[in-house]
Amino acid sequence: MYFDATPANITLLLVVVLGICALASLYRGKFTSNLPLLFYAIAFTMVSTAGMNSYIMYVGLAFALILRFEFMSKGFTKFVAFLSGAAIGLAALSILDQVFGNGTMFS
Repeated sequence: MYFDATPANITLLLVVVLGICALASLYRGKFTSNLPLLFYAIAFTMVSTAGMNSYIMYVGLAFALILRFEFMSKGFTKFVAFLSGAAIGLAALSILDQVFGNGTMFS
């Protein structure tokens, strides 16, 4: 595990921190929060530079948009919130693999 403190790696770590804040808002039940959408807006700019898997990003963005702008039953909302949180977690793991590892976890 090697860490090179370049500005790009520090920016990626800040994106991971934003993802953790988005996860915290989802698990508190604040589904009208824009933090997951902000995370994906910033993370999409990192997809081309970091070489992340874009399918994780597209699926997570779809779940975040469904959660933010649709009105669903309570149980289905919790299920979609779980899937959205899982996608944010996978995106954060992919970013951390780019920063600390060799970047081949989800490629």
